[in-house]
This record gives sequence, C-alpha cells and structure tokens, in this order.
Amino acid sequence: MTTDATASTPEPGRPQAAAIHSEEDYPDPRNDLQRQDDESIGAEQSGALTDTGPDPHRLVDEIIAGIQAERRETRRFHLANPPIQFDVLPRHGLPDEPDLGDTILVASGELLLRVPADAETGPDTDADTAGRPGAADEAAPPWRLAQNLLLGRGYTRVTADFHQILPVRKYVIADRGADQLLVDRDEIRAETGAEVDLNYVVTAGHLVKADDYPRKTAAHRCYSPEWIRRHPVTRKVTVAVIDTGINHESRTDGWLAAIPEGTDNIDPLDVFPVRDVNGQIHRGDHLLDLSAGHGTFVAGVVEQVAPACTIVVYRDVDTQGMGTSDDVGNAIIQAADDGADIINLSLGTMTVDNLPPVAFTAALDTVAAAHPDVLIVASAGNTGLEAPMFPAAMKGVVGVGALAANLTPAPWSNHGFWVNCSAVGVGVISTFVDGVEPHTDAGAIVTEQFGPDAWAIWSGTSFSAPQIAGAVAQLCQLNDVGPAVALGQLLAGRPTLPGFGFVIPILPGT
Repeated sequence: MTTDATASTPEPGRPQAAAIHSEEDYPDPRNDLQRQDDESIGAEQSGALTDTGPDPHRLVDEIIAGIQAERRETRRFHLANPPIQFDVLPRHGLPDEPDLGDTILVASGELLLRVPADAETGPDTDADTAGRPGAADEAAPPWRLAQNLLLGRGYTRVTADFHQILPVRKYVIADRGADQLLVDRDEIRAETGAEVDLNYVVTAGHLVKADDYPRKTAAHRCYSPEWIRRHPVTRKVTVAVIDTGINHESRTDGWLAAIPEGTDNIDPLDVFPVRDVNGQIHRGDHLLDLSAGHGTFVAGVVEQVAPACTIVVYRDVDTQGMGTSDDVGNAIIQAADDGADIINLSLGTMTVDNLPPVAFTAALDTVAAAHPDVLIVASAGNTGLEAPMFPAAMKGVVGVGALAANLTPAPWSNHGFWVNCSAVGVGVISTFVDGVEPHTDAGAIVTEQFGPDAWAIWSGTSFSAPQIAGAVAQLCQLNDVGPAVALGQLLAGRPTLPGFGFVIPILPGT
C-alpha cells in the first residue's frame, strides 16, 4: 500500500465489451459489378413500397380485395384448416389525416375478451342469464359481465383447437360486418369496463404493399462473418422467429440446417389458390405465394448476424402473410415458455384507435410476469406513416424502422417517437426457398426460378428487425450478458435520426 492509500499493484482491467462493427464484421459479399446489378432491384422494391400518385393505395387495395374474395370462395370446400376470413375496417381518423388505404384488417365476425389467467375453463354462463347482468351479477367481474353481453348479442364462444395459453377468449358471430363489430366492442367496453377487442389480422409487411417481391441477388453465395473466429462465444442464446415458418428442406449449403423444421412450423410455400377440379380439392398453382419464404428469409438474417445463436421458428402467419392477433399472442407466450431469450416479430397491425390489440397486451403482460428477461423485437411497418404499428409501438418492445444503404431514412418506413432504432432495410440479402416467384416487370407478371440453395434480395422493415435481434444475440454471446444489457451496449454512442431512433448499421443492404 502506498502512502496515499492507493494500491501499489493496480487491479487488472476488465476486458472491453465486444461491439458491432458493421463493415469489419459483416462485409458485403458482392463485388462492385454484382452490387450494381442488385442496386436496381433494391430501387424497384423501395419504389414499390413508397406511396405515390393520385391514388397510391389502389393496387394494394385491389390485391387485398382479391385475397379476400379468394378466401371467401374456400368456405364452400369445408377445409380441415381453413384460411383466415377477414374484413376491411375503414380507419375513421380526422379529416386531415392521410388515407391509409385498406391496411386495417380484422378477422370476420370475431371479438376477443381478456380473462384472468386462472379463469375457469368450463362452460360459459347459462344462456338464460346472458345479456342481462341483473342483481345476481352485480358482484361479477367485468369480464364475466362482458361475456354475458356477448352471448346475449348472439356471439358464440370458440374454443381453441391447439394449446391455448393466451388469457383471451374468442367469440364469433355470423353476418356481422367490421363496423358493427366495432360498435359491439365499444358498447360492451363502456357498459362493463372489460377488455374486449377486435381480433386484428396481423400481416407481414409485404402483404399490404404492392410489388416488393423477393428477387434473385447477384451474389453467388453469402457467408458467415469471421467474428466467431476472432471472439469466443461465452453464452448460449436462443432467438425465436414468429413468422410464416421455415423451409430449408432443399438446402445443401449448411445454412439454416440447425433450425428445427417439422409439420408444425414448415412453410408450405404454395397453398393458394384453392380450387375444385373434378371434385378434387387442389391447393396452389406451382408458384410461391405472396409471403412464401418470408420466415426463411428472416431466419437467415438472424443467422448471418449471430451465426452461433440457436434459432427456433414458429409458424403463425400463412403463406399470404396473414395471422390473427390471438394466434400470434399465443405464440409469443409459447416461445418465451420454450426458453427464447429474444423474440423477433417481422409483422404487425395498425388499429382503429391507435391502441394496442388486447391479444398483444395480454401476451406481453404474461411474458413480463413469467419471463421478465425476454426481449421482444418487432418491425415498424412499411406504410410510411407515424401511425403506430403493433406490437412494435408497445412499451417494452424494440420497434425497428428501416434505412437505405447510405443510412438515410427509407421513405416507406413507419416512423415516430415509438421507433427505438433503425437498420438497413433496402435491398437486404438472405436465404430464400426453392420455387418459382412471380413479380411485376414493366407492368407485366413475370416469373423467376429460385433453386435449392437460394439467396434473395428483399426490402422492408421485416428485414431490419431481425438484424437488431441478431445483433443483441451476438452481444449476449460475446459479452456474457442478458438481452437488456446487450441492447444497451448495441445502442450506446450511436447517432440518432428524428422518428427513426438510433442508427444501427449491420448488414450492408443495397
């Protein structure tokens, strides 16, 4: 000990935390000529995502109307796993608010009711008391009163045909349009104070925009970053991807091979249209559906950024990019229960009142109580608006916007105070699936063949979010810290953009 009471032998310094260095750790695998070829595709995709012209939503609205009509036609087939039926809900905003087009979709005839996690699972209240909360019901909890009113209005409770862990009940009624569902919801809310809501249709961002199709990249192949060779991994981390599922059955290059693939999470790729041919039901048309391969692409982004993490994929969105808020909410809880450290959601929905759907609030509350260390990352959406997208805009969720390759805001990315950070979302390269992809070229529909070890280029906040999820996983592994600390390390010292949060360059984009 010295005379000034300081130690004569200094303590060894703690090792400096590893950080994300995009150009060093995630170099662009393309040469200049290949990158130039891809730039035109990235520009086309970005242009398709940007609302322009006197009627910017016309094409998107037509696509949605076509999907809706096609799905209604399938009802006559009495399929074992029928596709989601949905209605379009006009967003009743202020006169000076921008036209959003047909971007708010709700499951046809369905309302959700949040119940306590320990609510009994037996039959509902007897029909003779339904709809009139009399003196005997004065002490009943709000959810019970709401249930009685739903039954009294002709709704029927639907029990899930899978393991339901979300504390939400579903009620369905025939021949009730979206506007009337909204009236029922608001009246029952006002009378009981219960958490009643629409069952919003959650979409992969691609669905509600026009020609942002995955295309072949000029890169011959991509590769894992060299980071793992330079930095030892000290912690096991699991990233859950809730999406369209995974399909790597034809890959021989080793990518995605460690991700479990089974009947419950495989992306079937070609399901629509459903047709009756001489009395036989035929699914598909030998072309990839609108969002086929979306989950495979997202999982590949995570693997590129964090090649040593464990990735698990859940299928809760169909091949046209549609899921329901209760199914996705259930998957969020399931992923956390299964041990996920980080959950990526490259999907979302806007709502009629800019409030989060009850299925998501119930799911996040459940996860926060049982698994408080789980980090949820979600894409901000591709409508170019400040209107919140859920779950990205929810408290406790990392909302991720999109940037161009030069780190300026992508014009089609949602933005606002609720966006925490942004990564490159224009011209991202990742793993894709084997199949024939239709896309629009000069107004005509053309096809492009993807082979067994396919890589594609795609644009959207769907592909910004998994970069953040992967980067957090990478820092967890390298620095032996939890997701919350790793997120802080990722954001520390980064510049910010108004409405886009922290700027986090990771994959190069185009």
